[in-house]
Amino acid sequence: ILEKPADRQAAQAMLSHLSGRAHEVFTGVVVAVQGRDSPSWFVERTEVTFSELDAAEIDAYIDTGEPFDKAGGYGIQSKGSLL
Repeated sequence: ILEKPADRQAAQAMLSHLSGRAHEVFTGVVVAVQGRDSPSWFVERTEVTFSELDAAEIDAYIDTGEPFDKAGGYGIQSKGSLL
């Protein structure tokens, strides 16, 4: 399980580890409605494959600041989609 990177070095390590590899991302959603006995929920599994990244590409992505508030050090919804 990859958490948010604590610093630049942790982000470099995470992104280097993911480079050229596939991994799974799990997203869970729970919706609780007042007055209902039980919440509704679902989990989605997505396979993500990274391109081979060199050190300059990893550093350029880290320079955007994006990795630091993202589990795994990247966000597929924005600049991370280019990885």
